[in-house]
Amino acid sequence: MMLKPKEVCQKLGMSYRTLQSYVKKGYIKPVVQSGKLRFREEDVEKLMGIVRKRKVALYARVSNTRKDDLVNQVQQLWDFNVT
Repeated sequence: MMLKPKEVCQKLGMSYRTLQSYVKKGYIKPVVQSGKLRFREEDVEKLMGIVRKRKVALYARVSNTRKDDLVNQVQQLWDFNVT
């Protein structure tokens, strides 16, 4: 399926100007159909994997009397972040 630039921008959560920059840098390659730019859905999905990845900092803290609870909190934060 081919997507219009506006649809690509919506899926990736970026501006048209950023999409143009990505095309110029070679991150995604457009296809010209009837003189108009279109993007392959599989190329957009590949780019989604790259664009959406980000670093996340997890922080857990407990009081001195509840230190045994720290391991559980860290595991819950990790589980929440991965999903």
